[in-house]
Amino acid sequence: MTDFPISVVKMTSPTYNSLMIFFLISLPLLAQANEKKIGVSFNLNHTTTSKLFLQPNASDQFIRNTHENLDGITSYSVEARYQISEAVIIGLGSEIIKKTFENSINLGGLRAKMNDGYQMIPIELSGYYLIPFSREHFKFFMGGGFGLYFGKQIRELGDVTVSTDTKKVGYGIHVAVGMDFLFADYLALRGQMRFRDPEFEMTSSYSSDTVNYENENYDLRTQNFSSKVNIDGITFTIGVVFNF
Repeated sequence: MTDFPISVVKMTSPTYNSLMIFFLISLPLLAQANEKKIGVSFNLNHTTTSKLFLQPNASDQFIRNTHENLDGITSYSVEARYQISEAVIIGLGSEIIKKTFENSINLGGLRAKMNDGYQMIPIELSGYYLIPFSREHFKFFMGGGFGLYFGKQIRELGDVTVSTDTKKVGYGIHVAVGMDFLFADYLALRGQMRFRDPEFEMTSSYSSDTVNYENENYDLRTQNFSSKVNIDGITFTIGVVFNF
């Protein structure tokens, strides 16, 4: 009877070694496979910077690019996420962003004070990837997606109101990175950092061509005005997640 020698093949390929390391690191993630696939988070956000352009259609480039920096925005948001595999999650979220500042307008030679600003509501669809070094109680993720941004002008001046007549829906992409700390299968604390750069334009009008300011009536030189908003800062988020 002939003995057949058994040869051992050593694989030293860098690609093979990298794949093996990635697989071994991923084992804890694959093994944890949370049975709860749906998570809903309620969040508090802080956005660092934004810009409000009050004359975006002016013929003069300097006036057109002049803007007010509206920074340090606090907002609230909600997001629903669904885990479609061990490492991939999709999410749909919305937020209410509102910021105003004290401005002034010339009314017949009088500098009248008013509140100017904007409100924006984004609808954002995101995809997330659970980073392999996640553990049972710490889930690290990164992702990005696409958003639609709806907004309106805010202006408070005397007894007149302002309505947004036409608006161009803004759109753009965003990227995010964050971590969930699981107290239990059904409850987690989320920390996240997100960057986006949307802008949208609006045309608004006063409810009247005259305004009563400090018991005096003044004519408004123009009834319609345009504005543009650009939110270009980093958004820091902390929230509570309920898993189902």
